[in-house]
Order: sequence, then C-alpha cells, then structure tokens
Amino acid sequence: MFVHLSHILDPKDNAYPGEPVVTFEPDSVIGKDGKPFNSAMIHLPNHFGTHMDAPHHFNPDGIDMIDLPDDIWGYEGDEVLVIDLPAKNKPKSVIEVSDVEPYAEQLQGKRLVLFRTGFEANKFSDPHTYEHDGLSFHPDTCRWLVENTDKVQCIGMDWLSIASPSNGYGKDAHQWLLGNHVDRYIVGIEDMTLAPLGDKKIEFITLGPLRVRGVDGAQVNVMAKLAD
Repeated sequence: MFVHLSHILDPKDNAYPGEPVVTFEPDSVIGKDGKPFNSAMIHLPNHFGTHMDAPHHFNPDGIDMIDLPDDIWGYEGDEVLVIDLPAKNKPKSVIEVSDVEPYAEQLQGKRLVLFRTGFEANKFSDPHTYEHDGLSFHPDTCRWLVENTDKVQCIGMDWLSIASPSNGYGKDAHQWLLGNHVDRYIVGIEDMTLAPLGDKKIEFITLGPLRVRGVDGAQVNVMAKLAD
C-alpha cells in the first residue's frame, strides 16, 4: 500500500515562529465574469509545511533544490533506516550524538534516515508547543552524521525543524548538515508525518520535489510503498 509522509499544505498549519504560511485566493470562479473554470493564486513560502532544506539554505556556496542529484529523490527499502526515539517525544528535546551512535553499524550503506519520535501528534493537538518548544538536532549530532556515515544523503524528521526556537543550536546544526564545514552535505526534510509507516516493511520511498529555479529549498511530496 502507498502512504503519504508529507502533511497537507493548509493556511491554518504550523510554521516556524515568525515565518509566513501558505495563503491562496480565487483567481477565476465558474460563472463569474464569464469564466468557465476555477483557478486560484497560491502564495507558498518555500520553508512551510513538509519541505527540504537544500545546501544553499545556510551555505552561501551551496547548491539549490534544482541542482541536487537525481538519485536523491528515490530510495529502495533497504536504503532507508527508521530510527525510533520515543524517549525524545517531549518538548524541547535535543537529538544528541548518544541517540545516533548505537545505530552506527546500521547506518552504513543507508541513504535516507528517518527520525521518528511521535512528536508530530502535537502538530494539531498542541500547535503552540509544536512550533515554539519543538525538537532539534544538536550541532555535534549533525557533524557526527556527516563524518561517520558513508552514503547518507537525506534525513527526515517528524517535528517542525532541524532547529528549535527553544535553543541556539539551529545555525550550527544546519551548517554542519549543509556543507559549510566539510566537502559533503546531507539535506533535511522537515515537518514530516512518519506515523503512517507503522511497523510495515518499506519497499521504496519517493520524494516529489517542487522544482523552482533559484530557491534554497522547497516542498516535497513524500510517499512510501509499504509491504502488505
């Protein structure tokens, strides 16, 4: 079966504090001004909803979304590792090196790593906590991932962002992932829903990117095919 791992884009949805949300307004309405069709103008911030941070987001010399290699958009099941961290399912938790080191052997050969905590439940039940007191990665964890994995190209998470307003780790964490310090980058998919995976075996995962020239990141429509 197929499942969505991206949230629906909704004007009422969460955004990083101070950042804009998607908006839209009708452009054409059936029967109005002689129009036979409906259409709308969508105003979509590129870091809203389930989206990917490409290197240029924090790296002035990094590449944009459209310059990422084609193989970054698809993963066979044996190339994916889901790291379950239920102990981190509480406000202001930080993903530390000690949380990922036990997976060092399993990480070798993986290209996509999904961090699942269950924190996504707060997205709708407690949106203020989800936005203001969310989880984050410690910069040392991002450095560890870059320096101690061989093929990881992308990480995803079931919380709002790599960064959290509750601490000052965001800049350094993003820079370690996005290639500011070493000649390697790992892109990140923020604000995913990973609950649909359940305990099913993953057959493959695809990332459908919004390809817009000149932007440092954009929405991705993530879908997984799970074994029946």
